[in-house]
Amino acid sequence: MGGALLAAFGGFASFNLLLSAAPMYAARGGGGPVAAGAVTGALTAATVAVQPLTPRLLARAGERVSLQAAGLLLGLPCLAALPAAASAPAAVAALAALRGLGFGVFVVAGVALTARLFPPDRRGRAIGVYGAVSGAAGILGTPLGLTLAHHGAYRADFLLAAAAAALVPLAVLALPGRPARPAAATAGVPGPQRRSGPGHAPASARTPARARAPRLRARLGPLAGPLWVEAASTTAYGVLFTFLPLTADAAPAALLAAQAASVGARLGSGRLADRIGPAALLTPAAAVAALGACAGAAPHRAVPVTAGAALFGAGFGAVQNASLLLVMRRAGETAAGLRLAGVSWNLAFDAGTGLGALGGGPLLAAGGPAALFPATGALLAVSLAALLPGRPAPGTPRTPQPP
Repeated sequence: MGGALLAAFGGFASFNLLLSAAPMYAARGGGGPVAAGAVTGALTAATVAVQPLTPRLLARAGERVSLQAAGLLLGLPCLAALPAAASAPAAVAALAALRGLGFGVFVVAGVALTARLFPPDRRGRAIGVYGAVSGAAGILGTPLGLTLAHHGAYRADFLLAAAAAALVPLAVLALPGRPARPAAATAGVPGPQRRSGPGHAPASARTPARARAPRLRARLGPLAGPLWVEAASTTAYGVLFTFLPLTADAAPAALLAAQAASVGARLGSGRLADRIGPAALLTPAAAVAALGACAGAAPHRAVPVTAGAALFGAGFGAVQNASLLLVMRRAGETAAGLRLAGVSWNLAFDAGTGLGALGGGPLLAAGGPAALFPATGALLAVSLAALLPGRPAPGTPRTPQPP
């Protein structure tokens, strides 16, 4: 697993080094806040756009080639941004979009690879370690990138991001070869195993799109509950990490506490999920995160805000593990099922984060922190209703759900 962890650290460190620094670089180039927002928007839009296409790439090229391509897309734009002419806002946004494509492939391929390397009874621990490494890369990368940007050291920032991204294709060389898969694991997966002879296309390729749509909806039905909780938890994440710095003087310490607690929770909850199952872990973890999110309602009280943020981080980290493992379990132990789980979970993560960042502003303006943060915690608590037996999320088919 060493190669997978090195790739995870390199990819997430590269992403976080420029997450806040690249928008500052664009604003410095003459675009102001509008250009800064366009850079983040281009990065996010490209990430979300490429994720639904990634399973096809993984099926055709495999995790190794996909991760190598993702590393190149994360790193090469950093070098292209070094010339002075590339500091124009439009150029920075275009380069951010290329990095977004790489990051979208990277996160889906990383989850698929980790799931493939470990059997279900050990997967919780593996996902926990993977998440902790990615969280540690964020704790290190974001503050370092911001510090360099504040001192005008953008060249060093971009070079470090490129060097971190280079770890991804290098780490792929240390990955174990793909083991032989049983026939059941190739169901629905394009490739030589599904061909009946020369020139025969895979069965999935011969299926019309109109016939595949109901089948996809049926496969997503059992995943809806944990995906709704995941999206609600990342909505809270988007609210806290976007608006707590605007409302609380203790925000830097509070958000650092949240990140550190999240890393610790991902490590510990992975082992716990292997013992008691992800379904038993998800509800209490979400309840803890919901309670912690409410602490932002008292922004002038440093100790409660910091303690609440740490509580949120612990619950949030456990939710990430439990929801992903539960989605994987319900998607099935086939290659196609694990890819569907990785894509849908990452889309829920990104959609929730964006919703929190966009939707929290009007609520903050209308009611202040006393309205925003309790409402955020309440949304996360209400999302737990999607896990109740016989109560699928709105718009999803009523499919029997395995435990």
